[in-house]
Amino acid sequence: MVAVRRYVTWWAYAAIALATGSALVLLYQVGQGDGVLGNDPQWKIPVQLGYQTATDSAADVAHKPKRGAALEARNGGATSEKDRKTSLRLCPKVWPQQFIKPNGTTKLRFGFFNRAGFNALIKEAERRKWIIEKSLKPSLMSLEKVDFIFTHPSAYTTYPVLKELKPRHHLVSAVQGMPAACGSKTTQARVLREYATKVGCNPSKMRFLPQSFILSEQKQCNAFFNTHNLLSNHWILKPASSYGGTGIEILHGRDDMQKLQTRFGKCWQWRSGRPENRFLVQEYIEKPLLLHGKKFDVRMYMFLASTQPMMLFYRPGYVRAALNNYDLKNIKDKSQHLTNTQVQGSTSNFTSELRRHFWSLDQLQDYLSKHLPGKGENFVKQKLVPFVKQASLYVFHAGRDKLVRSPGTFQLMGLDIMVDADLNCWFIEVNNYPLWPYQGKFSSELSLRMAEDAFDLVLALHTNYKQFQHVVPGDEASAFELLYSEMADCKKKTKKKRRARFNPCDAFPS
Repeated sequence: MVAVRRYVTWWAYAAIALATGSALVLLYQVGQGDGVLGNDPQWKIPVQLGYQTATDSAADVAHKPKRGAALEARNGGATSEKDRKTSLRLCPKVWPQQFIKPNGTTKLRFGFFNRAGFNALIKEAERRKWIIEKSLKPSLMSLEKVDFIFTHPSAYTTYPVLKELKPRHHLVSAVQGMPAACGSKTTQARVLREYATKVGCNPSKMRFLPQSFILSEQKQCNAFFNTHNLLSNHWILKPASSYGGTGIEILHGRDDMQKLQTRFGKCWQWRSGRPENRFLVQEYIEKPLLLHGKKFDVRMYMFLASTQPMMLFYRPGYVRAALNNYDLKNIKDKSQHLTNTQVQGSTSNFTSELRRHFWSLDQLQDYLSKHLPGKGENFVKQKLVPFVKQASLYVFHAGRDKLVRSPGTFQLMGLDIMVDADLNCWFIEVNNYPLWPYQGKFSSELSLRMAEDAFDLVLALHTNYKQFQHVVPGDEASAFELLYSEMADCKKKTKKKRRARFNPCDAFPS
């Protein structure tokens, strides 16, 4: 009798398990089926799984071997022990579902506070036949009518009403807390330095950021004026919150240093750090790599596509070249030394010279292969791109604890990289409100493609994050390469592995 009972009990458990499994499969199929926003054809995107392409559903990739393991190990992905202003557990079994399908339709309402720099985004929204709200006002009534809000990262301070929006009903292109993580130039330098010190890395031992000093910090201010190469080197002085080259000066020699010391010499007077007193001074890269005798920098992108879970992506960018020849003796001509589009756009012949200002990465590589045979071969692929990916991870991990997790938020950031004559890459700064260039055929097409891909990725990720649970660093989604996935990080077996810190000294040895 006991044996019969055990037999019946075993079959009862088996039947329950089978029924439960069927129910879960049914729920999964319902979640993936028609009528769910994440499965809408226009929001279903291909994911490049290292060696082949498949659709980005969990069912398609569940039985595939893990990919990108080596890259994941190099990334040293870290999940912080405590995320500020959130009660979210370190690794929850289920992440909160994010964006809710509005009114049973895929025709979203797209709004923005400032049209400047968003022409490519507006063009893409028009192509998708979305409803564009051109007169968005910073009021709760106005914002609640919009599904997709594009704005700048300090919007939560400028427009506090954004914090009152109902979670999961809006997509917002700004992550709260980002200005504290990588906002002003002085904030970036401080956060990067503090993080490196926290993980036991000496910032002076890295080849990453040119030697930098925050003049509103007394210790750093004194260190700058006592540095051994103060008079022999060129230095670049940057207002903390400037953009487009405004207020930037290049300094060299005793006269310039005496003027600067007259202004900042009593360093203790500047420690209050009032906005008008915040300056960053950096060692100037005196021997940059030149393209036809002209200075250039590289704009690359890092994309924090979600904060619940944290998902960081990389996107290749473009080259910005100066239109006038580089001459270190003429430090007063900004057009020779500052390569950003705002400065170059002030030259009289800019419109007709767009092709000389914007270069693709392929053009850069072709130039190096031709003019620096051997030394410049495969520079972009083997040196520049890996540097940018590691720089993106450094910036992200250094500032992630300052970010506020909120469903539906994401943010695109631009990284500016310089290359010296020895082909060393240098991180200059991260721009957390990069303009989408829309001048000339090359930049317009680049921005339109990125807008289309960014919209696809955001909509797919924020409507059904489970589509990405098997995607690991090194995989691509909508032409963005994954650098860090909190879901993949949480799958690591032990908390010790999961909480391993990204060490910039390992990524950027001197």
